[in-house]
Amino acid sequence: MRIGLVAIAMGILFSVCIPVDPPREASLGNFQVIEAGYYSITSQELMDAITFLASPERGGRRNGTGANISAGNYLIKELENAGSDFISTAAFQPFRFNEVRKPTVTIKQLEASRAKGYSIALEGRNVFAILEGSTYKNEYVVLGAHYDHLGTQHGKLYPGADDNASGSAAIVEIAEAFGALSQKGMRPERSVVFAFFDAEEWGLWGSQYFVENPPVPLNQIVAVINLDVVGRNNTQELEVFGSPDINDFAQRSPQLNGALNDANGVLGFKLLFPEEKGGREQIFFRSDHASFFFARSEGNRIPVVFLTSGLHNDYHKPSDTAKKINSEKAQNIARLAFLMAWQVATQDEQPVFVEK
Repeated sequence: MRIGLVAIAMGILFSVCIPVDPPREASLGNFQVIEAGYYSITSQELMDAITFLASPERGGRRNGTGANISAGNYLIKELENAGSDFISTAAFQPFRFNEVRKPTVTIKQLEASRAKGYSIALEGRNVFAILEGSTYKNEYVVLGAHYDHLGTQHGKLYPGADDNASGSAAIVEIAEAFGALSQKGMRPERSVVFAFFDAEEWGLWGSQYFVENPPVPLNQIVAVINLDVVGRNNTQELEVFGSPDINDFAQRSPQLNGALNDANGVLGFKLLFPEEKGGREQIFFRSDHASFFFARSEGNRIPVVFLTSGLHNDYHKPSDTAKKINSEKAQNIARLAFLMAWQVATQDEQPVFVEK
């Protein structure tokens, strides 16, 4: 999740809830047909990916560094390993900040932060792959997460295990779940884009470049599911953002909300729809789904949903390490996102965002 430039070291503190019993799974119900994909998402595989991405060798994955390049190389290899359908579409999307036409943060602001001793490169590299759908293959559901973090700042390593190795690992697992189903001859109706965005921490640069230079037609993206910070806090709670306004996700995105509720019928999270916090620094604006939401004009918005386990005392600190991840919660959020994505990609009704 991106930081405000006025608080790059980020000292916002949130209480960490003591984990309780994980959500109880009901029968997969209508999702029974995709149980092979569902159960392929495991806490152990998630932790393997998180541990790799948050290791000292990955150096905090700051964009423009060799450690970040290593992380990107790992992610594209994982996409290619998800199944033969991904090999031909897996690709890098390199960019420079001065190529972004509508940034949320100016390069001048970043230069001011550099002058205060912060290490900030003005380039990055997105990673993505596309699983082609069947009936509606020219419509696209995007599953995304940013994979960069803060790197080393003022001599301290910021591992970024929860932010956002956890979300990146979840997307890897979901891609593998779709790949496993594809190998069994089960393909979604709509195409699915699996995307890892770079340079999110300094102002959503990677996702903004992605929507300005989309590998698929922007007007054919029908929904975005974004995972950012999905491995901490109370095991039973999940925060949901789908609109820049107050708790109105159900009214504004009825199809995505329906998919969320159907998926949650299996997982049983207590869903939290936070109240409006005011200003452009409220949570909705601080992760990559926002780039997609504002990429199209009012009346033609892309429906988005941002799933997160919420902020905590280790957020944007050197103490955000893999050993503090709640692997059971990360697994269940990944499974929920998988069920949501499958439903959105297979239902006949195209998602819409309803303006006020």
